[in-house]
Amino acid sequence: MLKSAVSGQRSVCRKADDRWRKATRSVRHSSSVVCRLSSVVCPSRGQAMVEFMVSMVVMLVLLTGLIQIGQLTHAHTRTMIAARAAAGQLAMADGRPAIETVSLISDWFQGPDLRRYTHDDMALVTSNAATLPGELAGQAHLERVPNAPVNALSTLEASANPAGDFFLVKGEASESVSILPVIRRLVYVRSTLEVESEAWLVWTKGIY
Repeated sequence: MLKSAVSGQRSVCRKADDRWRKATRSVRHSSSVVCRLSSVVCPSRGQAMVEFMVSMVVMLVLLTGLIQIGQLTHAHTRTMIAARAAAGQLAMADGRPAIETVSLISDWFQGPDLRRYTHDDMALVTSNAATLPGELAGQAHLERVPNAPVNALSTLEASANPAGDFFLVKGEASESVSILPVIRRLVYVRSTLEVESEAWLVWTKGIY
């Protein structure tokens, strides 16, 4: 009886030891898995944060560029409107305006791309452009019109400088646009950019 009791107690102790060993093994395995997962997850979180910051910087630069382009476009529109308004006032002025020095273009030639009306076309500036208004007035045969008024248009044919007597007037306007700090650091080092526009019209007060 004593021997059987001792052997039973030993078997119980062995079972308890086996259970303890299994439990410690599972705990060690789970801890190693947790460590591996943490070593995998933590670097991926850091990489995602770096990628997010880089993408945010790129997006902010693009947004700043769009804002700067919008400011320049609005400034160009405002200066063009102001230049046309100034040219309109000169065109309807009572006194004859001063003769503007201009390059008169008689024709355009195709550029290297062999296509007309593109950015690489070359202008032909010749002397016949200066006499073109007189030739056009001569082809109109104003002498056949009875009681035709004598004005700046009717005297172009007999004028020695019909292009000058055509009285082109020029309106000008300019505006300074502030360059945003991001664009100033990356693209353009100056603090402001001058936007200039000019518009040409004909002095119509002497015609009507």
